[in-house]
Amino acid sequence: MGGLGDLLKGTGGGGGGGLGDLLGGILGGGSQGGSGLGGNPMLKLLLPLVASLLMNGGLQKILGQLQQNGKGATGKSWVSTGPNEPVDAADIKAALDQGELAQIAQQLGVSEDEAADAVAQVLPDVVDQATPAGELPDDDELDRTFGRLHELDGVQQG
Repeated sequence: MGGLGDLLKGTGGGGGGGLGDLLGGILGGGSQGGSGLGGNPMLKLLLPLVASLLMNGGLQKILGQLQQNGKGATGKSWVSTGPNEPVDAADIKAALDQGELAQIAQQLGVSEDEAADAVAQVLPDVVDQATPAGELPDDDELDRTFGRLHELDGVQQG
C-alpha cells in the first residue's frame, strides 16, 4: 500500500479535469475500476480539512512556513508541473499551527502524529491538482477550487 497519496494519484485520471476528476473519484462518481475511494471515510474527512487549511491564504502561509524551514523547494515542486517532492509528518507539524493540526486529528479521530502523516501524504497532490499550470492562481481562484473540495464535508454528512 502506497498510502493516501497513491490513492489520490489513482483518481486523477490521465489528464483532464484535474481537481474535478479528483472530487468525482472521491465521491464515487466514477465507478471505473472500483478504486475504492468512495468508501474511504478517512479520506472523505481529510480532504475538506486540508481544503480549509489552504483557503483564505492558507496555501501561501504553508508554503512560506516550508520555505522558512528549509523546505521551500519541496513546496515549489507541488506547484510546478514536475514531480512532487514528498514531505513528512515533521515538516507538516512545523508548517501548521498547533491548533490546526489538533483540529484535524480530533476530526479524524487519530493522534496528531497520524494526522500530520495523513496531511503529508495528501497535501502535495491537492496542491498539485489545484495548480495545473505550474503557478499559483490568484487567491480568489484558489479559494473557489479549495471551496469545492471543502464542500465534500457537507456532502459526506448529508
